[in-house]
Amino acid sequence: MPFPDEVRPVAAVDYRPEWPGEFERLSEQLRGALGDLPVAIDHVGSTSVPGLPAKDCIDMQVRVRSIDETRDGALFAAIGFRCRPEPWNHVEVPGGIRCRKLVFAPPIGARPCNVHLRVGAGPNARYALLFRDYL
Repeated sequence: MPFPDEVRPVAAVDYRPEWPGEFERLSEQLRGALGDLPVAIDHVGSTSVPGLPAKDCIDMQVRVRSIDETRDGALFAAIGFRCRPEPWNHVEVPGGIRCRKLVFAPPIGARPCNVHLRVGAGPNARYALLFRDYL
């Protein structure tokens, strides 16, 4: 379930050429706030594929060396990002392999986005990149 401020109709829109720039701005904000925590920050999901219609929500992947829910939750909370409370938020299973993850929603009133925190060497991080590149 989305946070109350995120409730709106879900609709696919035509590709918007401003999405890569919006990703870059969000990425710079996260790099500044997270310091050396990220190994990499990737634009993933449907808005990362040129020409592809998508819902107007930037999906980002922050690859880290390890996930520490207390540390990571505090870092994101300090800049207004909210850890998603849904039960799917802590584990995903690509190819039958259980992988830890966390997903954060943007601050209230900010540009819609989902920030997926994954271990950089994990198969789920690789899957997100391969899926984007395949599309």
